[in-house]
Amino acid sequence: MAEDAENIYWGDCHVHCAVSYGYGSLERAFRLGREHLDFCSVVGHATWHDMPTDRERYAFIIDYHREGFARLKRNWRSMQETVARFNQPGRFVTFLSYEWHSRAYGDHNIYYLEDDGPIIEQDSLPELDAALAGRETMIIPHHIGYGKGYRGVNWEVFDARRSPVVEIFSGHGCSERDGGPYPIYHTMGPRSHYGTAANGLALGKRFGFVAGTDHHAGYPGHYGEGRTAVYAPALTRRAIWDALRARRCYAVTGDKIRLGFHINDAPMGSEITARGPRLIRVEVQGCDALARIEIVKNNRPWRRVFGPPPVAADALPDPVRAKIRLEWGWGDPEGSVRWDGEVTLTEGEILSVEPLFRGDPVLAPKADGGGAVEEDAPPHGIVGQDARRVAWFSHTRRNPHPYLAGTSGLILDVCAPHAAALDFHVNGRRFQIKLADLLEGSRSEFMRGWLSEAILVHRAVPSVQWETSFVFEDETPEQETDFYYVRVAQENNQWAWASPIWVGAG
Repeated sequence: MAEDAENIYWGDCHVHCAVSYGYGSLERAFRLGREHLDFCSVVGHATWHDMPTDRERYAFIIDYHREGFARLKRNWRSMQETVARFNQPGRFVTFLSYEWHSRAYGDHNIYYLEDDGPIIEQDSLPELDAALAGRETMIIPHHIGYGKGYRGVNWEVFDARRSPVVEIFSGHGCSERDGGPYPIYHTMGPRSHYGTAANGLALGKRFGFVAGTDHHAGYPGHYGEGRTAVYAPALTRRAIWDALRARRCYAVTGDKIRLGFHINDAPMGSEITARGPRLIRVEVQGCDALARIEIVKNNRPWRRVFGPPPVAADALPDPVRAKIRLEWGWGDPEGSVRWDGEVTLTEGEILSVEPLFRGDPVLAPKADGGGAVEEDAPPHGIVGQDARRVAWFSHTRRNPHPYLAGTSGLILDVCAPHAAALDFHVNGRRFQIKLADLLEGSRSEFMRGWLSEAILVHRAVPSVQWETSFVFEDETPEQETDFYYVRVAQENNQWAWASPIWVGAG
């Protein structure tokens, strides 16, 4: 897929570690991030001008925030040096950032284009903006769905000049709209309409969509809790920065869904005028079967396209292109399980491999306030790969709740004849699964019998179910400026949201 012939880059610009409060070193976080992302920002918790003062109710919160803020100040110079050292144009891009907390204005991350930005403490968002004048910065609100007064967004003071994009999905949940997927169940409170992106757009605010994990154990891109896709001409700090400022970006929950969205050839994030028909073009390459794609106009689904139903294996082309998801974990051990796995495709070709790796599920610090020293070794990695074979290692823990996954995995994009098979060698066990069988349904293998760790080889999803494009024409303006965006849902409940396009009647 080409979005104006630019490249697509993947990142997480909202992850925390022990540089303030959280777990794991800054260096470790960057090393983990560059294994499966293109850009990253590890954010230091820095300041909270209206922190509660009632120690009877909030002593724990007060103490770990104050210690975290003090720790970041002590580490700020070394953090700047580390961010600069890990920034490698063409391979991995990093940004310096810190978090400014506020109940009144909402929590915001401050991002610097350069490596030498200061920590600035101010008592209001306009004062913070003024203090940053003269520097190239972005001030991006996150977990906006909590709403005004509860560390969510305050739309009354929102300014797109300082905040060109808004984080609509993270480990906290989804703030796109009321009734949307992934409601918020964090102790900070529920999602309310005021704080949603839909309400901000209805109020006339203009911003793009991004997602970030808000992970507190130093694992950028922690699978399933938010990533950002950016269309940019090159993998450099300036190119990624300019693309975010131009809203040439979109949010995903976890799967790297490729999404193109144009109106009259203008890409996502654009502001255009159109006197005649509006030609709306959408292109999607998913990572699982597509459930539905919606073109949203002025906050209402204007067109809804459903994904095709499963196709019988004998009706598919042979050889077939398909995506096969490997997922491992489960079991009931108290500690972690190490996985050493290898899969070989007997015929055909493995076109690409997408990691689905998770860190420890930490959204907020524990009683120690963070800073725990972790092992330096990475928890996951691909150790060998060619056109027929992939080898990996991984560590998983049991699922924290029946509805919360602690698994990790890979997606294999393959082109192979139906007669091909996948030969597995996992933790000392050998087994084979035929592609023809996977086109009918998933298969699982338990490593040590019932209640032990297991690997699930999901149903092979042929390309006809995860790839589509279409064009619609809209001839009916509804207001002086209409806004449109696209949301994509896969059958596995992974989502993508394209940044809006605003169209004036001309």
